[in-house]
Amino acid sequence: MTDPAGGPSQRPAVLLGIDSGGSHTAVVVGDRQGRVLARAEGPGSAMRPGGAERSAAVILDVARRAASQARITLPAGVALVGAAGAGRAPEQQALAAAITAAGIASRVDVRGDVEIALAAAFGDGPGVLVNAGTGSIAYARTPDGKLHRAGGHGWQLGDEGGGYWLGRRALSAAARAQDGLEESSTLLERLLVALGLQTFDDLIRWTATATPAQVAALAPHVLNAAKEGETVAQRAVEAAAVELAQLVQILTRHFPGSDPIRVATAGGLVRVGSPLLTALRARLGADNPRARLADLGSSVDAPVGALRLAAQLLGTA
Repeated sequence: MTDPAGGPSQRPAVLLGIDSGGSHTAVVVGDRQGRVLARAEGPGSAMRPGGAERSAAVILDVARRAASQARITLPAGVALVGAAGAGRAPEQQALAAAITAAGIASRVDVRGDVEIALAAAFGDGPGVLVNAGTGSIAYARTPDGKLHRAGGHGWQLGDEGGGYWLGRRALSAAARAQDGLEESSTLLERLLVALGLQTFDDLIRWTATATPAQVAALAPHVLNAAKEGETVAQRAVEAAAVELAQLVQILTRHFPGSDPIRVATAGGLVRVGSPLLTALRARLGADNPRARLADLGSSVDAPVGALRLAAQLLGTA
């Protein structure tokens, strides 16, 4: 077995940085300096109530493939996991125990998924991270090192500007246009094609059993429609940008003084080229003069952030 600190075997310490999300899982293998040796991706493994073992099983499969690429064997010395649905201590402890029992790593530290994204975006420095995927949430690390959050309360309580919110808005717009309550658009046709349906009645039946994740999966079609000039979709994207910008505005209150505040984005809805990212940049520029949206050139690489934190954790052993 690999000793987390190198051990008597003198075998180099192997670290895992793990992003356990709702729609995908990413694992990077690295050395004690935080350098990436290999990576693999797989299906979602977000933490659900009572679902620690299921999440660990998915993570194990992805970690094995990453380890094979790096030509190392599990368990690793340290695994730092950022898990959606594990923002609180009981869920973190349950998932850590399940990952350890699965033989993925000898030492496991589970944190919220946005915390590893913060590390990827800002290292140890301050900043605000807006995550827009299935849901929406924003985290801030202030100059004194404290963490603050806004949003992220789930599809029933909020998650405004996230995937479910956009998908639900598109369904509502399609229905209201069908009844003549709002202007017509191409959204209904786009949704039918995306779902392999024929008629509006088919869509009604689909919504009766659709899960939040399935509704959220409609959001990319809204973004594509907005990019192609669909007015109703553009309004929905603008409204989503307003909601996300408000999360940043709330967190700005925790930053004293008047210095600029770095802002970064993560999540599938705000990748480079997304009309939502463009709209968010414009909204922040108009409403929050302190905000400086980072031009990272690509989405924040959360598992690399987890690997950085794992390297720090190893240094404290």
